Amino acid sequence: MSTRRLGILLIVVALVAAACGESNGSADPTSTTAPSTTTTTTAPATTTTTTPPPTTTTVPAPDQYVSAYFLVDEVTGEGGPFIRPVTRTIEPTTAVGRAAIAALIDGPTAAEQAGTPAISGGLPDGTQLLGLTVAAGVARVDLSAEIENVGGTFGEMAVLAQLVFTLTQFPTVDEVVLLIDGVQVEFYGSHGMEVTPSLTRDSFLGAGLVADILIDSPAWFAQTESPLVVRGIARVFEAAAEWALYDNDGLPLAEGFTMASTGGPDWGTFQFAIPYTVDTPQLGALMMWEESAKDGSQLHLVEHPVWLTP
Repeated sequence: MSTRRLGILLIVVALVAAACGESNGSADPTSTTAPSTTTTTTAPATTTTTTPPPTTTTVPAPDQYVSAYFLVDEVTGEGGPFIRPVTRTIEPTTAVGRAAIAALIDGPTAAEQAGTPAISGGLPDGTQLLGLTVAAGVARVDLSAEIENVGGTFGEMAVLAQLVFTLTQFPTVDEVVLLIDGVQVEFYGSHGMEVTPSLTRDSFLGAGLVADILIDSPAWFAQTESPLVVRGIARVFEAAAEWALYDNDGLPLAEGFTMASTGGPDWGTFQFAIPYTVDTPQLGALMMWEESAKDGSQLHLVEHPVWLTP
């Protein structure tokens, strides 16, 4: 990966992140001017001091995040778009599953859709979350009939994959059962895709929606701290994957490799930690790829933007 190409990516994703950012601030300056009092007597002047009312400072609740799995265009020419987790800030809540589905319904922002790589997907317009329960590792999600307003086999598969990956980001969910308007369905969409008895992540592996290297955590644009813990799934030769972490100037902070639990053609899981040091908060990039046994080239390259903090 050339530094020039990485620099271009960082500039583009920084613009997207800036366009998506929100800032809230308020100022309530209070100015008290005491008028001077002039007397014609020899008595000393009297000064009146007004004590300002006590100020109550409310400490804001810490930010809470979930991932919404959207479709992200590939910049490596290896097919796609592929589903990838994109970070979303939510109001502090224990109902994180509902918040994640709400983010999926909202879809990517205009800036994300216009960025490079472009982010698309989400659930069809008008879809409403009617209910969500989780028990014994199974999430039963009830959505309105608008969930079926999507065309094409790829579109239908993408909607289901985004839904399943978004819900299974939580350790309490392994399977997803789909209900539409309160009724559990056997088939979904105009092409009659079978969704019973339940859907899992394995339902979509090898279907063209999941890249050979999928980083589940951190999500795109997630705020990180050292050590950066990386986890995901991969289908790579002899289970070996290379990685590198770059700062905002495109300079490497750390490099290494990891081993998935299983080698290709099967899918394995991976998890590793990257200690890093930066002086200021900045947008960086986490890269992962498989090194070609033939010529050493980078296969299945992932360019994953993350915020790095001191």
